[in-house]
Amino acid sequence: MRTLLIDVWKRFTPWSKSTDVYANDTDNAYPERMDRLINNSVTAKSAAAIMVQYLIGRGYGTEIDSLIINKSKNLKLIDFADDVADDLVKQRGVFIHINWNALYQIADFSVMPYEWCRIGKKDSTDYSGKIAVSTDWPNPKKSQTELIDVYNPRKAVIDAQVQKAGGWEHYKGQILFVNMDTKLIYPLSRIDPVAEDCDSEAQASVYKNKLLRKGFFGNTLVVTRPLVGDGLEPGSRALQQAETEREVFQQAIKDSLGAQNTGGVLCLEMDFAGEKLDDAILIKQIESKIDDKLFNYTEASVRENILVAFNNLPAGLVKTNESALFGNSGEAIREMKRTYWENTCKERNLLTSVINQLLQHSQDLSSLVVQPLKLTDDAAPDNPQ
Repeated sequence: MRTLLIDVWKRFTPWSKSTDVYANDTDNAYPERMDRLINNSVTAKSAAAIMVQYLIGRGYGTEIDSLIINKSKNLKLIDFADDVADDLVKQRGVFIHINWNALYQIADFSVMPYEWCRIGKKDSTDYSGKIAVSTDWPNPKKSQTELIDVYNPRKAVIDAQVQKAGGWEHYKGQILFVNMDTKLIYPLSRIDPVAEDCDSEAQASVYKNKLLRKGFFGNTLVVTRPLVGDGLEPGSRALQQAETEREVFQQAIKDSLGAQNTGGVLCLEMDFAGEKLDDAILIKQIESKIDDKLFNYTEASVRENILVAFNNLPAGLVKTNESALFGNSGEAIREMKRTYWENTCKERNLLTSVINQLLQHSQDLSSLVVQPLKLTDDAAPDNPQ
Protein backbone atom coordinates (compact mmCIF):
# COMPACT_ATOMS: atom_id res chain seq x y z
CA MET A 1 0.00 0.00 0.00
CA ARG A 2 1.30 3.40 -0.94
CA THR A 3 0.77 6.32 1.38
CA LEU A 4 0.30 9.74 -0.15
CA LEU A 5 1.83 12.50 1.95
CA ILE A 6 0.32 15.92 1.46
CA ASP A 7 2.37 19.00 2.23
CA VAL A 8 0.43 21.37 4.47
CA TRP A 9 1.64 24.96 4.55
CA LYS A 10 3.21 25.80 7.89
CA ARG A 11 4.71 28.91 9.42
CA PHE A 12 8.33 28.32 10.56
CA THR A 13 10.47 30.33 12.97
CA PRO A 14 14.08 29.48 12.07
CA TRP A 15 17.11 31.06 13.73
CA SER A 16 18.59 33.84 11.58
CA LYS A 17 22.38 33.94 12.00
CA SER A 18 22.73 37.17 10.03
CA THR A 19 20.56 39.17 12.45
CA ASP A 20 20.67 37.02 15.64
CA VAL A 21 16.88 36.70 15.87
CA TYR A 22 14.19 34.10 15.41
CA ALA A 23 12.74 34.78 11.98
CA ASN A 24 8.97 35.00 11.75
CA ASP A 25 8.57 32.46 8.92
CA THR A 26 11.21 31.38 6.44
CA ASP A 27 11.14 34.74 4.65
CA ASN A 28 10.86 36.62 7.98
CA ALA A 29 7.88 38.54 6.60
CA TYR A 30 4.92 36.73 8.18
CA PRO A 31 3.48 39.75 10.07
CA GLU A 32 3.56 41.97 6.98
CA ARG A 33 1.97 39.24 4.86
CA MET A 34 -0.89 38.66 7.31
CA ASP A 35 -1.51 42.38 7.67
CA ARG A 36 -1.62 42.78 3.89
CA LEU A 37 -4.08 39.90 3.51
CA ILE A 38 -6.38 41.49 6.10
CA ASN A 39 -6.24 44.89 4.44
CA ASN A 40 -6.97 43.39 1.02
CA SER A 41 -10.03 41.51 2.27
CA VAL A 42 -13.06 43.71 2.92
CA THR A 43 -14.56 41.07 5.22
CA ALA A 44 -11.38 40.55 7.25
CA LYS A 45 -10.76 44.28 7.60
CA SER A 46 -14.35 44.95 8.68
CA ALA A 47 -14.31 42.00 11.07
CA ALA A 48 -11.05 43.17 12.64
CA ALA A 49 -12.44 46.68 13.20
CA ILE A 50 -15.58 45.29 14.85
CA MET A 51 -13.62 42.91 17.08
CA VAL A 52 -11.34 45.74 18.22
CA GLN A 53 -14.43 47.71 19.22
CA TYR A 54 -15.70 44.75 21.24
CA LEU A 55 -12.37 44.50 23.08
CA ILE A 56 -12.40 48.12 24.26
CA GLY A 57 -16.20 48.30 24.59
CA ARG A 58 -17.43 51.84 25.14
CA GLY A 59 -14.09 52.81 26.61
CA TYR A 60 -13.21 53.16 30.28
CA GLY A 61 -15.04 56.38 31.07
CA THR A 62 -14.57 59.85 29.60
CA GLU A 63 -11.98 61.06 32.13
CA ILE A 64 -9.93 57.85 32.02
CA ASP A 65 -10.02 57.64 28.21
CA SER A 66 -8.54 61.13 27.90
CA LEU A 67 -5.58 60.50 30.25
CA ILE A 68 -2.24 61.16 28.52
CA ILE A 69 0.02 58.16 29.06
CA ASN A 70 2.78 59.26 26.67
CA LYS A 71 3.42 63.02 26.57
CA SER A 72 6.03 62.90 23.79
CA LYS A 73 3.45 61.28 21.46
CA ASN A 74 0.40 62.97 23.04
CA LEU A 75 -1.01 59.46 23.35
CA LYS A 76 -4.27 59.02 25.27
CA LEU A 77 -5.12 55.87 27.21
CA ILE A 78 -8.03 55.00 24.91
CA ASP A 79 -5.78 55.34 21.84
CA PHE A 80 -3.20 53.06 23.46
CA ALA A 81 -5.95 50.52 24.22
CA ASP A 82 -7.06 50.68 20.59
CA ASP A 83 -3.47 50.05 19.40
CA VAL A 84 -3.07 47.04 21.69
CA ALA A 85 -6.45 45.65 20.69
CA ASP A 86 -5.64 46.04 16.99
CA ASP A 87 -2.51 43.85 17.26
CA LEU A 88 -4.21 41.31 19.53
CA VAL A 89 -7.02 40.98 17.00
CA LYS A 90 -4.88 40.77 13.87
CA GLN A 91 -1.59 39.20 14.99
CA ARG A 92 -2.67 37.69 18.34
CA GLY A 93 0.34 39.34 19.91
CA VAL A 94 1.62 42.81 20.73
CA PHE A 95 4.94 44.52 21.55
CA ILE A 96 4.74 47.43 24.03
CA HIS A 97 7.67 49.78 24.59
CA ILE A 98 8.07 50.98 28.20
CA ASN A 99 10.25 53.80 29.53
CA TRP A 100 11.19 53.86 33.22
CA ASN A 101 12.26 56.84 35.35
CA ALA A 102 14.90 56.95 38.12
CA LEU A 103 12.20 56.21 40.71
CA TYR A 104 11.55 52.86 38.97
CA GLN A 105 8.15 53.99 37.81
CA ILE A 106 6.87 53.70 34.27
CA ALA A 107 7.28 57.14 32.71
CA ASP A 108 5.38 56.30 29.51
CA PHE A 109 4.44 53.42 27.24
CA SER A 110 3.26 52.88 23.67
CA VAL A 111 2.73 50.07 21.16
CA MET A 112 5.61 49.22 18.85
CA PRO A 113 4.61 48.31 15.28
CA TYR A 114 4.34 44.53 15.40
CA GLU A 115 6.19 44.03 12.12
CA TRP A 116 9.25 45.88 13.52
CA CYS A 117 9.94 43.39 16.32
CA ARG A 118 11.69 40.01 16.45
CA ILE A 119 12.71 37.78 19.38
CA GLY A 120 16.40 37.62 20.27
CA LYS A 121 18.55 34.63 21.18
CA LYS A 122 17.46 32.39 24.07
CA ASP A 123 19.75 31.39 26.91
CA SER A 124 20.20 27.99 28.57
CA THR A 125 16.92 28.46 30.47
CA ASP A 126 15.00 29.08 27.22
CA TYR A 127 14.66 32.78 28.02
CA SER A 128 15.04 35.57 25.45
CA GLY A 129 16.25 38.73 27.12
CA LYS A 130 16.25 41.01 24.07
CA ILE A 131 13.80 42.17 21.43
CA ALA A 132 15.37 43.20 18.11
CA VAL A 133 13.70 46.25 16.56
CA SER A 134 14.13 47.32 12.95
CA THR A 135 12.09 49.15 10.36
CA ASP A 136 13.86 47.18 7.64
CA TRP A 137 12.82 43.57 8.08
CA PRO A 138 12.93 40.92 6.73
CA ASN A 139 16.70 41.22 6.21
CA PRO A 140 18.25 44.27 7.88
CA LYS A 141 21.93 44.61 8.73
CA LYS A 142 22.92 44.26 12.38
CA SER A 143 23.81 47.97 12.37
CA GLN A 144 20.18 48.71 11.48
CA THR A 145 18.83 46.65 14.37
CA GLU A 146 18.26 48.02 17.86
CA LEU A 147 18.27 45.59 20.81
CA ILE A 148 15.92 46.45 23.69
CA ASP A 149 15.56 44.55 26.97
CA VAL A 150 12.51 42.40 27.63
CA TYR A 151 10.02 43.73 30.20
CA ASN A 152 10.87 43.05 33.84
CA PRO A 153 9.62 45.45 36.56
CA ARG A 154 12.07 44.26 39.26
CA LYS A 155 14.25 47.09 40.57
CA ALA A 156 17.42 44.96 40.56
CA VAL A 157 16.88 44.00 36.91
CA ILE A 158 16.26 47.59 35.83
CA ASP A 159 19.36 48.73 37.78
CA ALA A 160 21.54 46.17 36.01
CA GLN A 161 20.14 47.16 32.61
CA VAL A 162 20.71 50.88 33.28
CA GLN A 163 24.31 50.29 34.38
CA LYS A 164 25.00 48.16 31.32
CA ALA A 165 23.55 50.88 29.07
CA GLY A 166 25.86 53.49 30.63
CA GLY A 167 23.31 55.42 32.67
CA TRP A 168 19.69 56.54 32.51
CA GLU A 169 20.39 58.91 29.62
CA HIS A 170 21.41 55.94 27.45
CA TYR A 171 18.82 53.47 28.69
CA LYS A 172 16.39 52.39 25.96
CA GLY A 173 13.73 51.01 28.30
CA GLN A 174 12.01 47.63 27.93
CA ILE A 175 9.56 45.86 25.64
CA LEU A 176 6.64 43.81 26.92
CA PHE A 177 5.78 41.01 24.49
CA VAL A 178 2.25 39.61 24.85
CA ASN A 179 1.96 36.27 23.02
CA MET A 180 -1.42 34.53 22.78
CA ASP A 181 0.26 31.35 21.50
CA THR A 182 2.37 30.60 24.57
CA LYS A 183 3.79 27.39 23.07
CA LEU A 184 5.12 29.21 20.00
CA ILE A 185 7.91 31.76 19.65
CA TYR A 186 5.53 34.02 17.73
CA PRO A 187 1.74 33.73 17.71
CA LEU A 188 -0.13 32.70 14.60
CA SER A 189 -2.26 35.44 13.11
CA ARG A 190 -6.01 35.21 13.60
CA ILE A 191 -6.40 34.78 9.83
CA ASP A 192 -3.72 32.09 9.56
CA PRO A 193 -6.27 29.30 8.91
CA VAL A 194 -8.22 31.45 6.44
CA ALA A 195 -5.34 33.21 4.69
CA GLU A 196 -6.35 31.68 1.36
CA ASP A 197 -9.95 32.79 1.88
CA CYS A 198 -8.82 36.38 2.47
CA ASP A 199 -6.75 36.21 -0.69
CA SER A 200 -9.62 34.59 -2.64
CA GLU A 201 -11.93 37.46 -1.70
CA ALA A 202 -9.36 39.99 -2.83
CA GLN A 203 -8.59 38.14 -6.07
CA ALA A 204 -12.30 37.84 -6.92
CA SER A 205 -12.52 41.63 -6.81
CA VAL A 206 -9.38 41.96 -8.95
CA TYR A 207 -10.73 39.45 -11.48
CA LYS A 208 -14.08 41.20 -11.85
CA ASN A 209 -12.35 44.56 -12.11
CA LYS A 210 -10.11 43.33 -14.93
CA LEU A 211 -13.09 41.93 -16.80
CA LEU A 212 -14.89 45.24 -16.53
CA ARG A 213 -11.85 47.37 -17.39
CA LYS A 214 -10.01 45.28 -19.98
CA GLY A 215 -12.40 42.56 -21.11
CA PHE A 216 -15.02 42.65 -23.85
CA PHE A 217 -17.84 43.39 -21.40
CA GLY A 218 -19.79 46.46 -22.50
CA ASN A 219 -18.13 46.64 -25.91
CA THR A 220 -20.15 47.09 -29.09
CA LEU A 221 -19.54 44.91 -32.15
CA VAL A 222 -20.28 46.56 -35.51
CA VAL A 223 -20.23 44.22 -38.54
CA THR A 224 -20.37 45.74 -42.05
CA ARG A 225 -19.75 44.74 -45.64
CA PRO A 226 -16.17 45.30 -46.80
CA LEU A 227 -15.53 49.05 -47.01
CA VAL A 228 -12.49 48.67 -49.25
CA GLY A 229 -12.77 46.66 -52.45
CA ASP A 230 -10.37 43.83 -53.28
CA GLY A 231 -9.70 45.04 -56.80
CA LEU A 232 -7.90 48.27 -55.84
CA GLU A 233 -4.19 48.38 -56.51
CA PRO A 234 -1.86 48.79 -53.50
CA GLY A 235 -0.67 52.40 -53.16
CA SER A 236 -3.23 53.71 -55.61
CA ARG A 237 -5.13 56.93 -54.96
CA ALA A 238 -8.41 55.03 -55.10
CA LEU A 239 -7.24 52.67 -52.34
CA GLN A 240 -6.08 55.58 -50.15
CA GLN A 241 -9.42 57.34 -50.60
CA ALA A 242 -11.34 54.12 -49.73
CA GLU A 243 -9.26 53.60 -46.57
CA THR A 244 -9.87 57.21 -45.55
CA GLU A 245 -13.61 56.75 -46.02
CA ARG A 246 -13.39 53.58 -43.90
CA GLU A 247 -11.72 55.50 -41.03
CA VAL A 248 -14.29 58.29 -41.24
CA PHE A 249 -17.14 55.76 -41.19
CA GLN A 250 -15.74 53.83 -38.21
CA GLN A 251 -15.13 57.05 -36.27
CA ALA A 252 -18.69 58.16 -37.00
CA ILE A 253 -19.95 54.84 -35.57
CA LYS A 254 -17.95 55.40 -32.37
CA ASP A 255 -19.12 58.99 -32.06
CA SER A 256 -22.73 57.99 -32.53
CA LEU A 257 -22.49 55.54 -29.63
CA GLY A 258 -21.31 58.22 -27.20
CA ALA A 259 -17.98 59.38 -25.81
CA GLN A 260 -18.03 56.82 -22.98
CA ASN A 261 -17.92 53.98 -25.53
CA THR A 262 -14.93 55.32 -27.45
CA GLY A 263 -12.35 52.54 -27.55
CA GLY A 264 -15.05 49.99 -26.79
CA VAL A 265 -16.25 49.54 -30.36
CA LEU A 266 -15.07 46.58 -32.44
CA CYS A 267 -15.46 47.00 -36.19
CA LEU A 268 -15.56 43.86 -38.35
CA GLU A 269 -15.93 43.63 -42.13
CA MET A 270 -17.35 40.55 -43.85
CA ASP A 271 -19.45 39.62 -46.87
CA PHE A 272 -23.27 39.58 -46.53
CA ALA A 273 -25.95 38.25 -48.84
CA GLY A 274 -28.95 40.42 -49.64
CA GLU A 275 -29.54 44.08 -50.44
CA LYS A 276 -31.41 45.31 -47.36
CA LEU A 277 -29.76 47.62 -44.83
CA ASP A 278 -30.13 44.91 -42.19
CA ASP A 279 -28.08 42.66 -44.45
CA ALA A 280 -25.35 45.29 -44.82
CA ILE A 281 -24.68 46.26 -41.19
CA LEU A 282 -25.08 44.53 -37.83
CA ILE A 283 -24.67 46.18 -34.41
CA LYS A 284 -24.43 43.86 -31.38
CA GLN A 285 -23.78 44.53 -27.69
CA ILE A 286 -21.36 42.08 -26.07
CA GLU A 287 -22.76 40.90 -22.72
CA SER A 288 -20.87 40.29 -19.50
CA LYS A 289 -19.31 36.86 -18.98
CA ILE A 290 -19.18 37.23 -15.18
CA ASP A 291 -21.04 34.34 -13.56
CA ASP A 292 -22.81 36.15 -10.73
CA LYS A 293 -24.15 32.94 -9.18
CA LEU A 294 -20.67 31.40 -9.03
CA PHE A 295 -19.15 34.55 -7.53
CA ASN A 296 -21.98 34.91 -5.01
CA TYR A 297 -21.44 31.34 -3.81
CA THR A 298 -17.66 31.72 -3.62
CA GLU A 299 -17.75 35.09 -1.89
CA ALA A 300 -20.39 33.92 0.61
CA SER A 301 -18.30 30.84 1.42
CA VAL A 302 -15.04 32.70 2.04
CA ARG A 303 -16.87 35.43 3.97
CA GLU A 304 -18.33 32.85 6.34
CA ASN A 305 -14.92 31.25 6.93
CA ILE A 306 -13.31 34.61 7.68
CA LEU A 307 -16.01 35.58 10.16
CA VAL A 308 -15.54 32.27 12.00
CA ALA A 309 -11.82 33.08 12.36
CA PHE A 310 -12.75 36.29 14.17
CA ASN A 311 -14.29 34.41 17.12
CA ASN A 312 -17.47 33.50 15.26
CA LEU A 313 -18.42 37.08 14.46
CA PRO A 314 -22.15 37.10 13.58
CA ALA A 315 -22.64 38.09 9.94
CA GLY A 316 -25.43 40.48 10.98
CA LEU A 317 -22.89 42.69 12.79
CA VAL A 318 -20.88 43.08 9.59
CA LYS A 319 -23.69 43.49 7.07
CA THR A 320 -27.10 44.17 8.55
CA ASN A 321 -30.37 44.44 6.67
CA GLU A 322 -33.45 46.25 7.88
CA SER A 323 -35.27 43.10 8.98
CA ALA A 324 -32.41 42.24 11.34
CA LEU A 325 -32.27 45.75 12.74
CA PHE A 326 -35.96 46.44 13.20
CA GLY A 327 -37.60 43.00 13.17
CA ASN A 328 -38.81 41.80 16.57
CA SER A 329 -38.01 45.25 18.03
CA GLY A 330 -34.33 44.77 17.23
CA GLU A 331 -34.03 41.73 19.52
CA ALA A 332 -32.10 39.75 16.89
CA ILE A 333 -29.33 42.33 16.60
CA ARG A 334 -29.17 42.73 20.38
CA GLU A 335 -28.73 38.99 20.78
CA MET A 336 -25.90 39.06 18.22
CA LYS A 337 -24.17 41.77 20.23
CA ARG A 338 -24.57 39.89 23.50
CA THR A 339 -23.24 36.70 21.92
CA TYR A 340 -20.20 38.39 20.41
CA TRP A 341 -19.47 40.20 23.67
CA GLU A 342 -19.16 36.76 25.26
CA ASN A 343 -17.15 35.39 22.32
CA THR A 344 -14.50 38.09 22.77
CA CYS A 345 -14.25 37.73 26.56
CA LYS A 346 -10.76 36.13 26.53
CA GLU A 347 -9.14 38.81 24.38
CA ARG A 348 -10.92 41.64 26.23
CA ASN A 349 -9.75 40.33 29.61
CA LEU A 350 -6.20 40.06 28.28
CA LEU A 351 -6.29 43.64 27.02
CA THR A 352 -7.66 44.91 30.33
CA SER A 353 -5.05 42.93 32.27
CA VAL A 354 -2.17 44.36 30.21
CA ILE A 355 -3.37 47.95 30.73
CA ASN A 356 -3.83 47.51 34.48
CA GLN A 357 -0.41 45.85 34.77
CA LEU A 358 1.23 48.90 33.22
CA LEU A 359 -0.85 51.37 35.23
CA GLN A 360 0.15 49.60 38.45
CA HIS A 361 3.77 50.61 37.90
CA SER A 362 3.09 54.04 36.38
CA GLN A 363 3.80 57.33 38.05
CA ASP A 364 0.65 59.10 39.31
CA LEU A 365 -1.58 56.29 37.97
CA SER A 366 -0.66 53.32 40.19
CA SER A 367 -4.00 53.39 42.01
CA LEU A 368 -6.05 53.39 38.80
CA VAL A 369 -7.81 50.20 37.71
CA VAL A 370 -9.75 50.23 34.43
CA GLN A 371 -12.61 48.08 33.22
CA PRO A 372 -14.32 48.47 29.82
CA LEU A 373 -17.90 49.70 29.68
CA LYS A 374 -20.10 47.04 28.14
CA LEU A 375 -20.86 47.57 24.47
CA THR A 376 -24.16 45.69 24.31
CA ASP A 377 -27.47 47.53 24.50
CA ASP A 378 -28.54 46.03 27.81
CA ALA A 379 -25.81 47.80 29.75
CA ALA A 380 -26.13 51.17 31.41
CA PRO A 381 -23.59 53.45 29.71
CA ASP A 382 -22.22 54.80 32.98
CA ASN A 383 -21.67 51.48 34.77
CA PRO A 384 -18.63 49.24 34.15
CA GLN A 385 -19.40 45.63 33.37
